Amino acid sequence: MAAYNFFRVHPALTNIVEAIWEADIPDAGTARSIVLPVVSPILCFHYRAPPALCLDFRADAPTTQWIASSSFRITGMQSRAARLRASGPVGGVMVRLKPESASRIGRSLLPDLFDEAAPVGDFFSPTEASLLFEVLAGAKDAAARITAVQDFLLRRLNYDEPDLLVRQAMLLLRTSPALTARQLAVRLDVSERHLSRRFQATTGATPKQFSRIVRIGKVVATARRHRGNWAEIADSCGFNDQAHMINEFHSMVGSSPELFFQTTSLGNQPPPIASAAESDFYNTFVLEVASSGRKAKPAG
Repeated sequence: MAAYNFFRVHPALTNIVEAIWEADIPDAGTARSIVLPVVSPILCFHYRAPPALCLDFRADAPTTQWIASSSFRITGMQSRAARLRASGPVGGVMVRLKPESASRIGRSLLPDLFDEAAPVGDFFSPTEASLLFEVLAGAKDAAARITAVQDFLLRRLNYDEPDLLVRQAMLLLRTSPALTARQLAVRLDVSERHLSRRFQATTGATPKQFSRIVRIGKVVATARRHRGNWAEIADSCGFNDQAHMINEFHSMVGSSPELFFQTTSLGNQPPPIASAAESDFYNTFVLEVASSGRKAKPAG
């Protein structure tokens, strides 16, 4: 049985880390899963065999596109759904960073990782990452593993201020993703060209790409609370109409939202934590395809 156990974020990390949890799936077998588009970088610290990753959500994607993941991986902002394939028991500590302050952990993670994934050793000391793996593998319980990962992150905190203009833009788009680039620039009292150039240099994405990802997250979050009326969901999430929402969802996830909820275990699960239904936060969870015969049961 799969479990996602959430833990309190260390006070010194609360402005940088959105959530930290342990994924413990001892019977993963050869299950395949999907992860929705997300604007936040995710740090994955696996202490069991890490699942393989494919950043192409198509079922007919070439097998050569599957990445044999390292034990510690960073996944950046993703504009399309990704797929995971387990090859045995899965266990790891996952850290979701706030995109507007992710640069406070090591060097900036966002520009180089848009629609990409990389080993943690590419951004942090490979030696220290290796030592952390040994600690996680030998830890007595989940709490000890969470403490080890948070200590690892605390040692890598820097106090460089992020680009304040881009930070404000990201915060606005995360709450109001229907804002156009022009409207966003007016709100921030800068030219649209200047804002777009700064935003892409800092995040690797354009403001429009960022807002599209956020809106897809809001569709799923809203649907988990109020299933059924897709026209109302489209309107509440800032789409022109239901057709616009369906086209966007299909282009980024690979199916219509209705079919997605019918064919994944997400449609049968409550949010893992109460606040998850109020944001795009849950998008980092592994969503096991119902046809695999295994459905994750989040804890909490």
